This record gives sequence, C-alpha cells and structure tokens, in this order.
Amino acid sequence: MRKSRVLALVLASLVSAASFAGAQAPGVMEKGGRHAMGRGMEGRRDGARGEMLRGLKLSDAEKAKVKEIRSRYAAEGTAQREAMKPAMQEARALRQKGDTAGLRSLRDRNKASREQMQALALRQQADIRGALSAENQKQFDLNLKERASRRAEWNKDGKDGRKGEHPRNHARTRAGR
Repeated sequence: MRKSRVLALVLASLVSAASFAGAQAPGVMEKGGRHAMGRGMEGRRDGARGEMLRGLKLSDAEKAKVKEIRSRYAAEGTAQREAMKPAMQEARALRQKGDTAGLRSLRDRNKASREQMQALALRQQADIRGALSAENQKQFDLNLKERASRRAEWNKDGKDGRKGEHPRNHARTRAGR
C-alpha cells in the first residue's frame, strides 16, 4: 500500500513538472512569427492591400506594375510612420492613463500628419488603379466601396452605445470575452 502511494505521488509530480516545463518551452508562433493577439501594423497594412486586390485576376504585367508602385511608395510611407512613432507612443500612454482630453489634444496636433498619410494612401490607390485593366478597375472600385462601407459601419455608434468598436466584438463583449 505504501509503495503504491509513493508511486502515485511520484507520478503526479512528474506530470505536473512536465506541464510546467511545457508551458515554459518556446512554442511555434503562428501568423508569420507575430504575436497571437494580432498581426501588428505590417499585418494590417498587408491586409488592406490584399483587400483592395481581392478578386482581381492580374496579368503578369499588372502584378509587376503593382509591385513597382508599392515599392515606390514604401520609403515615403516608412518615413511618415517613423515620424508618427513618438505621437503613437504618447497616445498609448494617454490611453493607459485614461486621459481622453489629452488624446483629443494629441489628435488635433497630429491632424496634418494623418492627412499626409491618407493623401499618400490615396495617391498609391490611384496609381494602382491606373495600372489595372478596365475589368480589374471595376472590381478594384467595388472593393474600395465595400471597404468604405465597412469603415462607415465600424465608425458609427454600435450596439450598447460603443462608438467606434467593431461590430463583431459586440458578441464577445456580451459573452464576457
């Protein structure tokens, strides 16, 4: 009887030690090595790019032209994002403190930078659209229109009065996330 108790205790300690060791071991990360909580800034940008070209049947020449356009705008976009980094870090700190007045002030101060980034994106979209065939331009325009309607839906007051929260998050909020 005593041997079986000792054996059970040893077995239980081995199982618990293995579970702790497994939790500490580095696992395989999904999503291209990014954190499981999200795709990060690069993922969101790539998602928007893919969204604009979804459903298009690009020829090799169109693919090359789109790639060239993206690379042409990449340096300017990177420079603008780097210039916005301090403001984004300040915004994160203000959100963590719950300082909504400070966030509004920061948003007003950085309006010109945001408008420059939007203008760059619009110029790039126009150049990409110009590089597409007439058939692909129609689908491209449809994709942009769908994206604009989703953005408008996202920005309007959602259920339970949470303005700006994505609609699919409402169910998770009610379920206790």
